[in-house]
Amino acid sequence: MAQVRDENWFGSTKTLDITMAGLRRRLAKAADSSPRPVRLPLITAPRGHGYRLEDG
Repeated sequence: MAQVRDENWFGSTKTLDITMAGLRRRLAKAADSSPRPVRLPLITAPRGHGYRLEDG
């Protein structure tokens, strides 16, 4: 977050977490509404390293 926001930013520190949760939710909804079976990629969050997209 220090690389994205400056030191004067006073918003929530959970902004990225909420964004990623929304992305996971939208991906799951799109897969559920697909007429064919879809393998979703996994979005993991290795501690201290951000997010990683893995083959589902």
